[in-house]
Amino acid sequence: MTTEEKYDDEVTIIGGSEWKPESGNDGTDEKSAAGGTGNVSDGQDRSRKSDRKWKIAAIVSATTLILLMVFLIGKHLYFKAQFPKSRPDREIIAALDGLPSDGSGNSQHYPSGTDASGVRYSETVSMGVTLRKYALNGLKAHFADTVPDLSDPSVYLVTRSADYRIRNDRKILIGDFIQDGEVLSSSNWRAGFMAIIDGNAQIGISRGDRVRKQVLRHDGSFFRQLAIVSAGTRCDRQFILKGKVTRCAYARDEEGRLYFLETAYPETLYGFADALVEEGFIDAVYVTGGAQPDLFYRDTDGSAHGGYVDDKPHKLVVWTK
Repeated sequence: MTTEEKYDDEVTIIGGSEWKPESGNDGTDEKSAAGGTGNVSDGQDRSRKSDRKWKIAAIVSATTLILLMVFLIGKHLYFKAQFPKSRPDREIIAALDGLPSDGSGNSQHYPSGTDASGVRYSETVSMGVTLRKYALNGLKAHFADTVPDLSDPSVYLVTRSADYRIRNDRKILIGDFIQDGEVLSSSNWRAGFMAIIDGNAQIGISRGDRVRKQVLRHDGSFFRQLAIVSAGTRCDRQFILKGKVTRCAYARDEEGRLYFLETAYPETLYGFADALVEEGFIDAVYVTGGAQPDLFYRDTDGSAHGGYVDDKPHKLVVWTK
């Protein structure tokens, strides 16, 4: 028996004529394998780019929110620090809910000792400024669009309130203004305000929104005007009116009594404010329009004095018994 010898160069190749040594075990050549790997890499790159875009967007949004919060907090603190406050908003709200319209909470409101309802008129000279003072006692307030019948014995005082401008033949109120629960204007730059709930009127100096919201909840009335005096100091940063004209304001003294005041002669806001501080008023809110030639009021015995002439479309504050 002959033994057949096999040599290395006689190894038979299995796999067909198309097989090449550089091919993989699954028959996929290197070019095809490289192509497949490239597709996976492109997908991963797109995914990474998308993730980066979302991360950048999230960082930008978060930064914007933080900056907005810092701005709002800074603005709030700036507004709050501009004017020293004689009483916080919560105290004004408590007064609106329970105390009489002069805010004092005392049975004796006038220095003279009388506590009859009405208006008590007096005149004084302070810092060279002649002031006409109308002390209010036991009266209720509401807003009106027209002058009421002054022969009505329940009407005791009528004054102007908010400022306005005429634009395109329309009256545009300046500052927050609410009349019987209806919002007619919104802006809190003017820090002085009068708030009325159920006829009870309070003045204050604040750019906060708490008192305004309380007024809205009770369908009350509210207007903003320039702050003249706050906590017994001048509010110079609100003094945007120049020159000398007759001036008016609602003011509150240290005992909480509420007054309406006029200057008898043209004065600057600085002179008016100094006179009010000298007279002992701790808060004062400007009233637009200047002094009336002969302001209507009814004193404590019901006697009527003066009249009311207003040929401009002012919103009015009407005080009744």
